[in-house]
Amino acid sequence: MKRCKKITCWTDYQILQLGDKVGAPAPVRHVHVLSYDGDKYATIEVNGAVVLVKSGYLYRHKGRFGQVKQINKRKLERMY
Repeated sequence: MKRCKKITCWTDYQILQLGDKVGAPAPVRHVHVLSYDGDKYATIEVNGAVVLVKSGYLYRHKGRFGQVKQINKRKLERMY
């Protein structure tokens, strides 16, 4: 099975460390996935911040939840 080293994707998840307001839409950001817990959370790096987000909010292309496809969970599982 091929391993995935560097995974980059997009998210519109609210990241309070970057100044997002609760209840307001967060900007769409390009992120680097650092790790995946095998269930539903991924650790990502975005603009120097390392945060834990739900993997369902990681997208293959720039866009918002429900408008673009989510990243394949099997790809996340192949990280090492």
